[in-house]
Amino acid sequence: MTVWLLRDVGRLFTGTGAGVIQDALVCVDGDRVAWVGSGGAEPPEDLRRRVADVVDAEGGLVTPGLIDAHTHPVYAGDRHAEVAARSAGLSYGELGGDTGIPATVATTRAAGADDLERGLVGRLRSWLRAGTTTVEAKTGYHLDHDGELAATRLLARLADDPSLPRLSVTFLAAHALPAEAAGDWDAYARQAAGWSADAADAGAVACDAFCDTGYFTVAQSREVLLAGRAAGLVPRVHADELEHTGGAALAAEVGAASADHLLHVTPADARRLAAAGVVATLCPGTAMSIGTTPDVAALRAAGVHIALGSDHNPGTCGITSMSLVVALAVAALGLSVHEALLAATRGGARSLRMEDRGTVRPGSLADLVWWPAEHEGALAWGWGLRPRTVWRAGEGVAGDAGP
Repeated sequence: MTVWLLRDVGRLFTGTGAGVIQDALVCVDGDRVAWVGSGGAEPPEDLRRRVADVVDAEGGLVTPGLIDAHTHPVYAGDRHAEVAARSAGLSYGELGGDTGIPATVATTRAAGADDLERGLVGRLRSWLRAGTTTVEAKTGYHLDHDGELAATRLLARLADDPSLPRLSVTFLAAHALPAEAAGDWDAYARQAAGWSADAADAGAVACDAFCDTGYFTVAQSREVLLAGRAAGLVPRVHADELEHTGGAALAAEVGAASADHLLHVTPADARRLAAAGVVATLCPGTAMSIGTTPDVAALRAAGVHIALGSDHNPGTCGITSMSLVVALAVAALGLSVHEALLAATRGGARSLRMEDRGTVRPGSLADLVWWPAEHEGALAWGWGLRPRTVWRAGEGVAGDAGP
């Protein structure tokens, strides 16, 4: 396996208890980080003898590959006109016609499989070019058995494509109510719950439910999540985004990996999440779009681990740059640069229960990003900062340098 050395790293954000290492070196063996040092240190002799290439980071900043812990990337069409109309003050009722999730469901169901895959791959490549090496990817724009499973299989097939970010596939049949359900939320929730085993067989690793006002109730979401858990899927929850309806408490109850959005989280919710080990995945782009921000102070005080997501979707947020999400988390949510970058790396790994990434330490995946900056503060200053080089599994996949 190829061994190479990244030298003259001005600041290495490790995502570990070591924090930031100045004047760092990173030795990569195959797809893993083999050794990390600083100053005049050199790799162990057995590694040093095998080094086939050296990359000079020129005193720049290096971080783990960023992790987007909440996305909705499998869809067709766009809702740009709707976004513009809402920005002018029109409500969904005033817009008329097909709007919101149902509009995307209609265009997605009508799309050909090749077109759907082409759009998805294009989006995923933009994530990778922007420094994101792992993406949580949800289904949820078919809302029928065959379509949701086809979307799951598509994501699972692309999950380890070396030209794309790694994917963690989440089954989100409980995203909204399809038109053919004729207003019967209970019946559709039972249906979606019954698809869990098929979703696991198709390659999903997690299940999700949109537990909120106007969507699935706590009881309906519980049925979906417990069925998913029984099928081997890790629960995740869209929780308390639109109003405080008990989604965070449900996430703690079912042992979810993550409670997402949390724009109406309370201090009591935060304590429940911390006690249950549930990660709070915050999506600052959507929070800004809605005009409500989560109580980060309550999450921080309770000791809840925080992850970040773009919430990329066709209706409210088209972001595919996690460096932009980091900047928004600092500006809109009040996280420090260190907190935001940690949330976009190790926090995301915790949210996805993937402890082999999100850090730079021996044994971690060699997912690395070299940024055109000398300090991580540049990520909050240069909104949407673009990487110089992105390495995925030790291979240069984007940028202008690499072994």
